[in-house]
Amino acid sequence: MFYLCSIGSNLDPAQHVSQAVGELLTRFGHLRLSSVIQTKPVGMRSSHDFLNCLLVVESELSAPQLKAEFVTMELAHGRDRSNPLCKVTDRPLDIDILASGPLDSFATAEVDAYLGELLAELYEQGSVRAHRVRLRLPTSKVFAEQVFGHESVELWSHADDRQGLGSLPPATDPRPTPPRHQ
Repeated sequence: MFYLCSIGSNLDPAQHVSQAVGELLTRFGHLRLSSVIQTKPVGMRSSHDFLNCLLVVESELSAPQLKAEFVTMELAHGRDRSNPLCKVTDRPLDIDILASGPLDSFATAEVDAYLGELLAELYEQGSVRAHRVRLRLPTSKVFAEQVFGHESVELWSHADDRQGLGSLPPATDPRPTPPRHQ
């Protein structure tokens, strides 16, 4: 099953978003990730801006199982879910499942307005005008200086403990490519 998910943080957001992406990459092996943008809080009062991004992950887990893993990550990052107002307070990490399906085809999924540009970018139907933020992958020893967040990327975690980072390829044309003549 494919899942369209969002990551948000407004307490030490660069640290928590970077770590969360690294943890998700280690857990699932492959992520499609949008740019990371800085946004004002929506639906809450706070002086702390958020960092937000979208990601697509493929998993054998059911939606409730995946959400349980996300909640475990949020708690490990210091989120207090026992607070009845936790949805409207500052948070170190928030990971939500926005849509799921048997195919990675979420281009028309309904997302909050502040995530709309990220969704369009992820499916090559638009660009991001919001302030993008570059972050570093924290878990890679080989590629310690790899950055993400400035454009949509695909991330891979390899068996030999290396991580790869690459820009998303252009949209694939379903028609066969004619052979090249030399």
